[in-house]
Amino acid sequence: MNPRLQAPLVNSPASVTVLAPACMTADAWATALMVLGRDAGTAVAKRYGIQAMFLEREVTA
Repeated sequence: MNPRLQAPLVNSPASVTVLAPACMTADAWATALMVLGRDAGTAVAKRYGIQAMFLEREVTA
């Protein structure tokens, strides 16, 4: 869910995995990065030194 729009995520990554010392921290960052999307999420992860992996959906026509 996108908390800003109070609606389901659209065009978001399939998943985001974050490595952090605490599970709650990893979960919080993964959720935030998922909502931001790959481009903005990657920028935020780099800015704060977060180890994150974005898994993209395959687009089929």
